[in-house]
Parts: sequence; structure tokens; C-alpha cells
Amino acid sequence: MNAQPQTVGLSAEAEQLYRHVLRSAPATLPEHAEALGWQVRQAQRVMADLERMRLARRVSDDLVKVDDPRAGVGRLLDSEEADLDERRRQLLGLRESLESFESDYRRGLQLSGPRVPPWEQVAPSEAASVVEHLSRTSRGPILQVTTEVGTGPAHDEAVRRRWEEAAGSGRELRAIFPLSVLTDPRWHSSAQQRARSGEQQRYLADDAIRVEFGIFGRSGVMLEEAGQDADYLLLRPPAIIDAFVTLFDELWRRAEPLLSRDASAQDVKLLELLSLGFKDEAIARQMGLGLRTVRRRIAALMEEHGSDTRFQLGLAVSRRGLVD
Repeated sequence: MNAQPQTVGLSAEAEQLYRHVLRSAPATLPEHAEALGWQVRQAQRVMADLERMRLARRVSDDLVKVDDPRAGVGRLLDSEEADLDERRRQLLGLRESLESFESDYRRGLQLSGPRVPPWEQVAPSEAASVVEHLSRTSRGPILQVTTEVGTGPAHDEAVRRRWEEAAGSGRELRAIFPLSVLTDPRWHSSAQQRARSGEQQRYLADDAIRVEFGIFGRSGVMLEEAGQDADYLLLRPPAIIDAFVTLFDELWRRAEPLLSRDASAQDVKLLELLSLGFKDEAIARQMGLGLRTVRRRIAALMEEHGSDTRFQLGLAVSRRGLVD
């Protein structure tokens, strides 16, 4: 006889007794125990587990009764899934509280123990793991100013995966690059990939970008020191984070999106479907994207083209020849 897969939530003994009762004529628990070669005490112990899970019960004359498995096992699955959903909600709440817990912890250290240093030095070999940790544990926007591409922790595989996960969750990602990157033949596909994940991009003249840094919500700022193979600085004081956010916002205001016919094919298709009057849900189906991704990309395109409404977006991209 082929072995049957074990039912989720049942011990091997409980599943053995349950299957035996399902395929047997009505009988008492001692009779089932005898058929299985069990002691009555063992059968009573296992029967108690089945009764607790509401898969079997004893009725008049001590007969063991079971319902249709679609009902009995269905009730068990519903109960287990409800417990899992509640556990997921609890874990999500705990993750969302992580940053505030860290803030409370640091406040407690300041009051009762050694003060947290205002900055930490990070070796280049450790930069990727620190950036991945900040991306995973922080909340709020991730803002980046880059002086050159092709190097740095952003190219680490774990950091790239975390960046895509953050974008997929609807987190705000904004990046400023020097204009010189546009001459790099590898940059176009890289920029498209980052833009597709939800990153908003703008460009500044090279001499307008004097420092490279990343801001991770309210958790800290990663600042690259000048010089080849130099260390990074991780800055955590709120006043310093506020100063870098102000600097980023000013650079972002002065920077410009790349407005050209080199828009990604996916964005052009999205704009074409919009111009044809497709609703967001229909666009998502046509492009094989999630509804949130479509709406997030439309919002990003509106900001990139300086549009307050979708109608204005249509006019802007039409003037630039991106769509007819």
C-alpha cells in the first residue's frame, strides 16, 4: 500500500486512528484499538487529540463517530489559518514598532548608560551589510545622492533585493545622479530597472553634487568620506538627519528628470494605454502588473513631468513625442 501524506496538524498516531475510523464500519474505541493492535489506553490518549480538534467524537454505546472530512478537516484548517493570520498581524505590528523600540532603547541609553556616539565609522567591506540593515529596519523614504555609479554598496546583491522589496511595498524611493552617468552605455538599462521598481530619478550637473549620501527614514544617514577606498560615516542624530533631508530636498528641487524619447518601453506602453482611456485595473491586467504598481508609476510619471493631473501628464508627454 502506498504511504499517505501526513495531514497538517495531526500526529502520526492521530492520523492513523483517524484514517482507520474513516474507512471502517461503526465500532467502539476498544474495537478500533484492537484492530490497530493498540492498547486501549493508547487509543484513548490519541482519541482525546482527535476530539480536541473536533475530528471525531464518541456517541451512544461508546461508538466513535466522524463527519465528512470536508467538514471536519475544513473546520481544522479554518481554525489554523485564522491563528496564522493573527500571528502574521502580530509580527507585522512588531516589525512596524522596531524603529520606535530602537529610538526608546537609545533614549534609555542616554539616560542610564553610555551615550550613543553621534557617528559610527563603517569600513567599505561592511558598508553593504549596513545599508541592507538600514533599508530593512527603517521606515519612511529612502533618499540617495550619488556622485558616481558602478561602485559602492548599492551594487551588492542583497542591497538590490532589499531595494526592490522596499519599492514593492510602496515605500518612497528617490535618487539624484550626475549628468555624466548618461554617457555610460551601461547606465540606461540600469536606470530603467531602478525606475521600473518605483524609484524616482533626477539629474544634476556633476559640479553641483559635492557629497554622496543616503538617508534611511529617521534611522540614519550613510555618508561617503572623500578619497578612494575611504570609510563611510553612519550619522544618527535627528538634527543631522533633518539637515541632510533639507539638503536633499534643495538638490531635488534644482535637479531635473530626464525628459527624452529614451523613456522605458514599459512607461511608454502605460502612457499609451492611459491615452486610450484604459482604467487602472485594465492597465494592470494588460501589462501584467499589480494595481498598486500601476498607480505608483503613474504618480511618479506625473511628478517627473511636472503634472498635477493625468490630463496635464498626457499633454506633457505628447509635446515631448513620447506618445501620439
